Amino acid sequence: ELTSLVNAFILSNLASLIIILSKLVTGVRVPALEGLGTAVGLTGATICAMAPSGVSDDESNDVGSQVMIGNLLAVFSSIGTSIYLTAAKNLRPRIDLFLFMFLIFVLASVFQLAYIIFSGQSYELSTDDEVGIFGWMSLRTDRFFLELYIAVVCNGVGTAGYIAIMKYFDAVVVSMVMLMEPVIALFQGMAVGVATIPGW
Repeated sequence: ELTSLVNAFILSNLASLIIILSKLVTGVRVPALEGLGTAVGLTGATICAMAPSGVSDDESNDVGSQVMIGNLLAVFSSIGTSIYLTAAKNLRPRIDLFLFMFLIFVLASVFQLAYIIFSGQSYELSTDDEVGIFGWMSLRTDRFFLELYIAVVCNGVGTAGYIAIMKYFDAVVVSMVMLMEPVIALFQGMAVGVATIPGW
């Protein structure tokens, strides 16, 4: 818990701003509506960040440096996202959607496994649902609908949807659509009792 859920989403979804700034720096013309759309999207996402954190003053001094690290990690994530979206925009017309998504998920699995190994977390080559690398194959009724939601809604509709429209829209448009994620995260956080409506 290095930062709040909403701050993590906002700072990791600055890709539209980074893409537009990189266009400005490299001398590429930025349409006025793209710039305005980015500003409006960032403003709306920032309003979500105004929700109270629930951290007392005594606790805030202890977690201040951790929050800064978490926020910096989220900003680096945003930089990576802007590079990813720009590369995906260039590759998408040349690669089939399912092949593209397969390659993305294979790479994500390799990176996650590397993180697990290098961070010293316990793991084993099994289908154990707690520490097994293939634990996702172990069907449990209490996790089935959550896994189905993540697979179908988050990956199928979300990630694959973003990549599918890359064939037709600019990376800035996709990154602005991604700015809805903090709003959705806020409502999901409210549903499980870890967030409140900003200003309430």
